[in-house]
Amino acid sequence: RYVAHIQLATASASFTVGDLVAADRSVQNAISFAPSAVAYQAQANIATRYLQQIAASTTMSVTEARQTFQSTLSSGIDAALTATRLAPSDYRSWLTLGSLYAQAVPLSVAGAFESANTAYEKARALNPTNPEIPYIMAQLDIAHKDIKAAQEDLEATIALKPDYATAIFLLSQLQVQNGQL
Repeated sequence: RYVAHIQLATASASFTVGDLVAADRSVQNAISFAPSAVAYQAQANIATRYLQQIAASTTMSVTEARQTFQSTLSSGIDAALTATRLAPSDYRSWLTLGSLYAQAVPLSVAGAFESANTAYEKARALNPTNPEIPYIMAQLDIAHKDIKAAQEDLEATIALKPDYATAIFLLSQLQVQNGQL
């Protein structure tokens, strides 16, 4: 467990500086010594960062990007699902799972929105006073083009934390788009 903890610390440091290869290697080492929900969450977060890089890449062919995206998404979801099985009452595992599914929503992948929403709802049920969760759900609603639901989630965020500046700003942007000056 000690070695796994050290490997996770190394993975975190590598992730912070953007060295995803080293971070992934360290997480794999941590999992080999002592599998834990935190290690699988880290693995899923690395996959999320890879997905963002793939989506932003201009050097990959469309076919290569699609295949790499699909395999990375699949392995990330597997890691996040393992984290939810190891620690079903840890809301962070559910947020991580939702985040991975949310990566596929703008690409109109069938079932991605529903899966992300379900994971986020589970996280909200486990941590109902966290204003970050409805804020994240609002972002998911915006990606799904459901502005009314996004506004409701932002209002819930602001009800939990009245000085949540990014939520207030995003809500004001949505209201302006809807002509609610």
